[in-house]
Amino acid sequence: MTDQTPPLVQPPGDPVRRFFGGLLMAVGGLIAALCGLCSLLFVGTMMFDGALFREGDMFGLALAVVVFGGVPGGIGWVLFLIGRKLRRG
Repeated sequence: MTDQTPPLVQPPGDPVRRFFGGLLMAVGGLIAALCGLCSLLFVGTMMFDGALFREGDMFGLALAVVVFGGVPGGIGWVLFLIGRKLRRG
């Protein structure tokens, strides 16, 4: 009986590409999460301030949340998806 150890199994794909994909996933996830949390904090602050229930301020608040939170959050989500595609190869 011989004692043979199995060879190390490398995941398929280029390791640099997998690393870059993981990096994009981490950065994109952080961008999306932080933008979402900031938007949630902004809306919560406006709710306690009462500005959310004033009719004129509601449109401005929704526009500010979409522009300052939604656009960067969407970019972060796209970066995450690109990184996941690169990582899976």
